Amino acid sequence: MWTVLRLLGFSGVHRDAQASHSAKQYHGLRNQGSTCYLNTVLQCLYMTKDFRTAVQSFKQDPQDSNQGNAGLLLQLQNLFGELNKVNATTEGITESLSINNVYEQQDAVEYYQRILKQIVPQVSQVFEGKLSNNSKCPDGHIYQEKCPFITIPLAIDTGHDKIYNVKEGLEAFFQPSQLDEDNWLYCDQCDQKTETETWNEIEEFPTVLTLHLKRFDFDYMQMRHVKNHCPMEIPPTLQLKDYEYDLYAVVNHSGDRNGGHYNAAIKSFEDNQWYCFDDSSVTKYSVDALQKSRLAYLLMYRQTAPSRRNFTLQKLLKSTALRRMTSALHNRFIIAGVTAIRRMTSALHNRFIIAGVTALRRMTSALHNRFIIAGVTAIRRMTSALHNRFIIAGVVTTCLVTVMWRMFRLRFPKS
Repeated sequence: MWTVLRLLGFSGVHRDAQASHSAKQYHGLRNQGSTCYLNTVLQCLYMTKDFRTAVQSFKQDPQDSNQGNAGLLLQLQNLFGELNKVNATTEGITESLSINNVYEQQDAVEYYQRILKQIVPQVSQVFEGKLSNNSKCPDGHIYQEKCPFITIPLAIDTGHDKIYNVKEGLEAFFQPSQLDEDNWLYCDQCDQKTETETWNEIEEFPTVLTLHLKRFDFDYMQMRHVKNHCPMEIPPTLQLKDYEYDLYAVVNHSGDRNGGHYNAAIKSFEDNQWYCFDDSSVTKYSVDALQKSRLAYLLMYRQTAPSRRNFTLQKLLKSTALRRMTSALHNRFIIAGVTAIRRMTSALHNRFIIAGVTALRRMTSALHNRFIIAGVTAIRRMTSALHNRFIIAGVVTTCLVTVMWRMFRLRFPKS
């Protein structure tokens, strides 16, 4: 497998004479006492392309109250500028993080998270994802709690001399598990504590996936924290759903909880070569050293590309935020379209009603006028007919009266 990795660019520079001429010169960080944990974390952040670009382009806005620890960001900006030229010092960083005792060993993972949480989300978002913690009772009632995450902690449940497989450990992190009775959760719908099944899901995948290998565990027999020095099987690539990640940084720790030393093996995004950052020293590094590593403590994977089956879609919708925005716009367009159709339909409906009413009014008016005209005409005709009949009757009556009067005079002449 490591032969294939060397073909893919994971090989150490020691074995490539031509690459040594094109290798980039990197600079180290001076140790103030026991600040190797801080130097290691800062070099990992510096060697993360998106983060370095975001820090270097940061501009402080006095009017913006949501810029987090702006002083820390400015110190990171100054430090990254120095690292481009010479070995740098971290006094400004330790002051911004309120580290008072530089001779006291601290946990690298703790300060990795601390730095990223104190700066503005716009700068640290490359490391942040969103995790869904789910729980289910026997009746199928599911409770879901979503929370952001920077690292995924992997419990090491193997012996000190057995090989721990990181890929299998990550898969186990997402597997459902049953809680002990003492840890049963309260179900609101069942109104009681019930048997509980829990599991984790990634809702939003980060650009940089960070795995914390929890080598330190509390031993109740010895009543102290004990480090597990087991060898690690570290996969060079990880596939999570439709996302593929490539390993580019490993934080190493030698020693135990009370004392030890940190350094980092990092693959440069500028020349694709591996380097060991060990305080002030920066040397070429062979990726073969990662085989069965007993020192690996923190693994950093960079998202490369979606899986081939969804490559085109995922290329267009690379980030979850973009997918949500696209979905929101899609819904808005649908709503706007439906609203427009409703309005248009309503307008057409109203127009048809108005046109119908108008036509009906006109028709009614026309019929009304026709009925009036017909009625008047009929009355006129009837009146005229009656008038004519009365005249004729009057003439006839007059004639009859005249004739009868003459006949009466002839019958009864005057004496």
